[in-house]
Amino acid sequence: MVLLAGSERPSAQPWEPFHPLAMEFLAAVSAAVRKGCARREELAAFGFWCRRAHLEQLRERHKSPRPRLGRGLVFHAAPSNVPAMFAYTYAIGLLAGNANLVRLSTRRGEGEELLCRCIREALDRPEFAAVRARSSFVSYPRDDGRTAALLAGCAGRVVWGGDATVAAMRRIPMPPHAVELSFPDRWSLALLSRKYVAGLGEGELAALARRFYNDTYVMDQNACSSPRLAVWLAGGGDGGARRRWWEAVAREAAGRYPLGAFQAARKFERFCRRAMEAPGVEGLERFGGNLVWTARLGASTEGTPPPGGGFGLFWEREIGALEELLPLLDDRTQTVVCAGPDPASTAAFLAAHGARGVTRVVPAGQALEMDTVWDGRDLIAELSRSIG
Repeated sequence: MVLLAGSERPSAQPWEPFHPLAMEFLAAVSAAVRKGCARREELAAFGFWCRRAHLEQLRERHKSPRPRLGRGLVFHAAPSNVPAMFAYTYAIGLLAGNANLVRLSTRRGEGEELLCRCIREALDRPEFAAVRARSSFVSYPRDDGRTAALLAGCAGRVVWGGDATVAAMRRIPMPPHAVELSFPDRWSLALLSRKYVAGLGEGELAALARRFYNDTYVMDQNACSSPRLAVWLAGGGDGGARRRWWEAVAREAAGRYPLGAFQAARKFERFCRRAMEAPGVEGLERFGGNLVWTARLGASTEGTPPPGGGFGLFWEREIGALEELLPLLDDRTQTVVCAGPDPASTAAFLAAHGARGVTRVVPAGQALEMDTVWDGRDLIAELSRSIG
């Protein structure tokens, strides 16, 4: 086991949520990340998230009428395909008042290394010695025995990953009093209004495409909240709105997305696999050369596309009314990204009609914004305990 940052034997002493030193520490990490990782969009986003002003907003939101304390030492299993996730889960655990033991993948890339370095340098500052004593970032190959030994001293675990990761972790016991938060496979979609897109001026269209790019290409659609399915709400607007939209997305990607042989091959593989395994693909269009692929699904296609987008591959279908969206949703649907439809009204509609799965409805550009309420769960409340 390799210690990447913090203490090899972290303290399990709980703090009150939003402890002043935890807030000060995360603000220092924010400054370091925003200075040293500005060129990596996904890392810079974490730095912006843990700036002091945002932390204060979170503290206000989570004020409790009763005293609260963290649960103790919490184990975090971070995914390997979303570079900043280990930092978000650590920050939320810390804000909830916990000591934190974070396991990073042995397959971590440059993004994780850069972010881990910023955290390590902040932890090593004398004024944050108390935070360092309750923080541990480690990496080791899959070893259930080692994980079980670590979990034996924990009051909770947070598991981010696919269904297989969650299932494997649940086979490893924890102390009876420990809590678990798990976040398995989910998928998300974009709801686009043809009438809205048709009415946008060129500048407005480019701005919307930029926000959509941030929701999708920045994480190669690997994040559970990144749309893989584009659902067009028909009614009004001309038929050329759809093509105009994807051409705008392709222009944005042309200036920002590092398309290489690996991405192109994986996109082709995923499209072919979906087309072979689940009939209903009626056509494929490319925009901007190889940057954007859109695969149309027939109206009679049952169910939703499996996790198979990525690298600029979008499944696409059209509906005539919002009621037609409901059969497309399942228990694994997470985020609906709105481009045209009002997010609040859409959320109210989905709630009133008993929609399956959906826990977030956000405007375009906010799909990847991490929150302390995730998958419909208040993470601060669940990772702390009320006294009184």
